[in-house]
Amino acid sequence: MTRLFSFFRRPRLLPALIASLCLLLAVRVGAMLDAPAQPRARAAAERPAPMAGILAIASATAQERPAAPAAAPPARPTLDEPPSFTPAEIEILQDLSKRRAEIDARARELSEREALLQAAEKQIEKKLQELKEMQAAVESTLKRADDQDDARKKSLVKIFEGMKPPEAARIVEQMELPQIVELFERMKERSASPILAQMHPVRARQVAAELAKRRQPAQAGAARAG
Repeated sequence: MTRLFSFFRRPRLLPALIASLCLLLAVRVGAMLDAPAQPRARAAAERPAPMAGILAIASATAQERPAAPAAAPPARPTLDEPPSFTPAEIEILQDLSKRRAEIDARARELSEREALLQAAEKQIEKKLQELKEMQAAVESTLKRADDQDDARKKSLVKIFEGMKPPEAARIVEQMELPQIVELFERMKERSASPILAQMHPVRARQVAAELAKRRQPAQAGAARAG
């Protein structure tokens, strides 16, 4: 039907088609008037329908008319064809690639430095912990040594306090001056005075002078506090 309408819309074929139809109708009407009733009916039955003739003519005309070439689809770039860039775009891409490589290298360097710093920090923490443990062990050892030394000195003081002054004086004179001074500092005055009196006068004066020097700062501090 679409072909028929397009056929009728053609301006060159339409007048010829109308003239042919009119001529055909005129011939058919004349034949019907001249023929008797039965032959006329038989002729009418054998006559092809006008619309069928029109459709046949339109179909033949359409077949004779060359088909219009189909519009070619727009060309699209295939995946195999590389995209084209201008020299400026290529330079920008190269610059971006170079900067990206520099940033990646800088990131790797920072990552390596961070790993080294973390390892060094862990090593330092380990060393500090070892030093703390060592310091605690040394302080504990020194405290035990001080406690033992103090206990030994206290025991020595008790021994000399329990001895008779002449015997204690003979033993004390054989000791070093710092040891004698420290011993008399720990002894009670009522026990130290008889021993000091039995010692050699020269040695006794040395011990007395050293005791006076050590007691002066303590007496001065007590006076200032008072």
